[in-house]
Amino acid sequence: MPSRTLAALAPAPRTYAELRRGVEATLLHGQRLIERAKVRTYWETGRLIQQHLLLNADRAAYGAQVVPRLARDLEVSARVLYQCLQFARAYPILHDRAEFTWAHYRVLIQIPDEAQRKAVTAEALKRGWTSPQLETRVRELALLAAPADEAASETAPTPPAARLLVPKRGTPGVYRLVARGDRLAVDLGFKIYRPLTAAEARGLEEGGFVRLDEAGAISPADDATKADLFTYRATVPRVIDGDTLVVEIELFPQCIVEQKLRLRGLDCPEIDTPGGKAAKRFTLAAVAAAAAVSINTSKPDKYDRYLADVFLGAEGGDDVFLNNALLENGHAVRKDAWEFRDWEKEILK
Repeated sequence: MPSRTLAALAPAPRTYAELRRGVEATLLHGQRLIERAKVRTYWETGRLIQQHLLLNADRAAYGAQVVPRLARDLEVSARVLYQCLQFARAYPILHDRAEFTWAHYRVLIQIPDEAQRKAVTAEALKRGWTSPQLETRVRELALLAAPADEAASETAPTPPAARLLVPKRGTPGVYRLVARGDRLAVDLGFKIYRPLTAAEARGLEEGGFVRLDEAGAISPADDATKADLFTYRATVPRVIDGDTLVVEIELFPQCIVEQKLRLRGLDCPEIDTPGGKAAKRFTLAAVAAAAAVSINTSKPDKYDRYLADVFLGAEGGDDVFLNNALLENGHAVRKDAWEFRDWEKEILK
């Protein structure tokens, strides 16, 4: 007696026309069901992560580690988890749109402005765009920001919250030698130099790398590269807002300089807004929980202001990259291009 499932099977197609109709009804319909299930699955995954982060919003260091920890424990892509999280944030209520695949949503969630995203969504539905057509249109409108790096994802462009920074982190205590008049000096950064004595300079050359130990003694660092430079141990006496810190930087033993630094690659809301206040609370909590702080500094352009990558040491866990933690938790958006008026605002803080 055939099972009910077998009895429901279509008869073997005799002609090519019958075969085509049968495959269209079976394969294409099945693919659409799978795609709708995929969209729902990714949205629900993001919703669960978002709710968990909200429940633990006061634990900044913990929140920054949630997605990487999930990725390790479940052996899944962290990028996919970040995409799921951004999906749930962009669409707090998911409307069942059979016309949209996950590839459509991966493009739409990269549009940070909600009104623009809604307008593009409506146009895509009206015109029946495929996901490549949608991406082309969004790029024509310049609504997508450039990826954080040039490596192409095989799954599609990464949404803003997942477009994380590649950390710049060198080695504290490594410096480059420069010529200062007729003498060699150690470039400590921030336009501060330590001249070498004749004995210290013996065997060293301009452009070479050196190390300064805890006692201030100098030794060659032949294995160092540019990537090791401008990374320092620091303390944070003051948090101005979510993306601006006053730091005390240990350039080398008994040489400490205070600087106001802006976090590289991101922009938090203005401090007089609810979002700005939340971003500052997040940064304050993250810094307060840190067992140690290290920073890497760089100059973005001609305006002579320093940007920083900030790393917060956690007791018994991985360091937290503060820049990405703000992005991951929705307290900042990516910002790589700076204008003079941005620096003018900083002066007033």
